[in-house]
Amino acid sequence: MVAPSPGGKPALGVASRLTNGPGFRTVDRPNPNSAPVAPSEDWESGERTGLLPLPLPRPTEPPIPLVLAPTPHPDPGPSFGETFRRLVQILAGFVCVFLVLRSIGLEPFGVPTGSMAESLVGNHREGGCPRCGATVRVGLRATRPPPFERSKCPNCGEAVDLSAAPDVPGDRVLVDKTVYAVRSPRRWEVAVFRCPVDDTKPYVKRVVGLPGELVLLADGDAYANGELLRKNLMQVRETAVPVFDMNFAPQGGWTARWVVEPVVDPKLPATRPPAVPKPPDETVLRDSALFLDASATPDTAIGLTYRHWQFDTKADEPVRDWLAYNGPPTERSNTPVHDFAVSFDLEVLGGSGSLACRLGDGGDHVTAEFGSGFARLGSTEEVPAPPPPKGKKANPPPPPKPAVLETVGAGVPLEAGKSYRVEFSFVDRRGILAVNGVEVAPPLDLSAKPKGRRAVDRPFQIGARGVSVAVRNLKLFRDIHYRTDGRNTKEPGCQLGPDEYFMLGDNSADSQDSREWKTPGVPAADFIGKPFLIHQPMRVGKVTVNGQDRTFQTVDWSRLRWLR
Repeated sequence: MVAPSPGGKPALGVASRLTNGPGFRTVDRPNPNSAPVAPSEDWESGERTGLLPLPLPRPTEPPIPLVLAPTPHPDPGPSFGETFRRLVQILAGFVCVFLVLRSIGLEPFGVPTGSMAESLVGNHREGGCPRCGATVRVGLRATRPPPFERSKCPNCGEAVDLSAAPDVPGDRVLVDKTVYAVRSPRRWEVAVFRCPVDDTKPYVKRVVGLPGELVLLADGDAYANGELLRKNLMQVRETAVPVFDMNFAPQGGWTARWVVEPVVDPKLPATRPPAVPKPPDETVLRDSALFLDASATPDTAIGLTYRHWQFDTKADEPVRDWLAYNGPPTERSNTPVHDFAVSFDLEVLGGSGSLACRLGDGGDHVTAEFGSGFARLGSTEEVPAPPPPKGKKANPPPPPKPAVLETVGAGVPLEAGKSYRVEFSFVDRRGILAVNGVEVAPPLDLSAKPKGRRAVDRPFQIGARGVSVAVRNLKLFRDIHYRTDGRNTKEPGCQLGPDEYFMLGDNSADSQDSREWKTPGVPAADFIGKPFLIHQPMRVGKVTVNGQDRTFQTVDWSRLRWLR
């Protein structure tokens, strides 16, 4: 409501007071018809009076528009056409890589047969041993009857039925076809070549005889021009055939295959083993490992001997020329073998003594001894017993005569708390000792002895003196035993031409090679290349689905390796 002036008219210059109700403030608005009035000042109160212009309203920000996000939908992914195009691109890439590799001299080859087992395996059946769990493989041949689908475990001798086992393809190797353009084939290496009796099929064998040599096979070994052919450490590894793996302990353990006998010490005369061998107790043999504690005094010694005990016959048997790959043992595979090698991990637990190992080939022994700062290799000559007089019992053989062992270089310092990888072999009448992959002593060569060697049922012995050690991951191997039942193995041997090579398979009992061919020598021009990589070794995998075991093929990563 407007307050009237004394004359009945609203007073000029008086603002109207508008009260907008509760919650609103009173605002003085000037009369637009009145003249502007200057503000006055109350000098006593120091306050300014009068009308002031109202502040302009503050500009407001424009409203934010409300934008509704679209409803998310799942990505449908590439179309069928896009997926097919990508697959075609990937396949084309593989084809291009393959063609490039072939153009530069690399080509994959498949191994169909088992003539090179155990180095290379062909098409086979595979299963596990029910007693120790080791892998058992039997080769597949169209000409073989069903009994060859059964075999024995090469590790413990248990009979294994593989008639229902799945088939596994043979190894695939990558071959360098340019290597023989710059150098000649070398002895003991694996090569691919055109077979002299069928040049349409590539064969894979091992080079044994070189051009111009007179090659002869005798007692499992190969000779050239009357000299025994020997292997170095790398070649021994390549041709090793498994005999015993301590990691696959059968039911009841390995107690029957180890006996406690006097330690082999090169400084002492050898003693005869007791009439009744004593098996080791759980303090010596446990958890698939050997524990030799001889650290009580420097003269304390303990030794263990491996004996090739057969669990089915409950008796010692010699190591024979037999492969589980060829099926069950036959009379043809009854020939004893002589060349052995062993590898193991050695952990020094205490003491400061030495460790001695011995390998025998049925004629002589080679002993390796190493300790704090030394390594030794020596041989032990077997002295034959004199013939008995007529009508009397045979004389017992005299004890072997130990040879002198000489210290070689600085050797290997056996330090407590450290572990060492030991490789020891007596193959081709040559002793080799390596620790952590390095030969610690020069090879020890014994004279050739093609005849008169006995069958070997106790090829290996290990002993400790003044030191406590643990031996783990122990494996025993044998060398290839070349058979002499071919047309080109008779005296005086096979004479090779100036550019011919004598080729043999590692599985001598099941190999068609230079021993059998009418033209045994393979010309240098027929060599295709050298395999250098096993890039696709297969094995059987197993998975349980709904309580049922299902098998499938998978890559055997343990056999994926380079070929030297």
